[in-house]
Amino acid sequence: MNAQALPYFEIIHKYIPPNSLTYAYYLPHVAAVTAKALRIAYRLGLDATQRRFIEEAAMLHDIGIVRVHAPDMGCTGELPYITHILEGRRILEAEGLPRHALVAERHVGVGLTQEEIVSQGLPLPAADIFPESLEETLISWADLFFSKSPGELWRERSVAEARQHVARWGERPLALFDVWRARFEEAT
Repeated sequence: MNAQALPYFEIIHKYIPPNSLTYAYYLPHVAAVTAKALRIAYRLGLDATQRRFIEEAAMLHDIGIVRVHAPDMGCTGELPYITHILEGRRILEAEGLPRHALVAERHVGVGLTQEEIVSQGLPLPAADIFPESLEETLISWADLFFSKSPGELWRERSVAEARQHVARWGERPLALFDVWRARFEEAT
């Protein structure tokens, strides 16, 4: 990775105008996810290069929302919301950021199996989609704690609330949540 910091705000502003409704939802969410991910990265002793990548990728992880249909957030695209992960990958690959693109694609809850995608009829490729690297997983973990819902943008869910949120998706996601919790959260 280049020693210079990526100007991620330039990329964000290229796709999301700062005075837009989308930006009003996007920025608080990604800033909160980034802050949580970086707190964990410091606690885990990750090096400066890893932390820089986490900062950049977390700030860009939801960029694909610009192409989906979510009018309550000012997103006027035609695609279903879940496809923001694929669109984010496409956008970041086009920006020459292949590692960041993988974070965008793989930050879907605690991941999805091919069987889950097919059985739920999700408009995604029939393949397993999981974070693979430590950085991808850490950002996905941090993302579980923040909503883009009005009134919830700046509120961090407790571990119990995040776990309850994930429990809606079934036993496999819940078991993985517990593995990630042991890896990323301080013992209480």
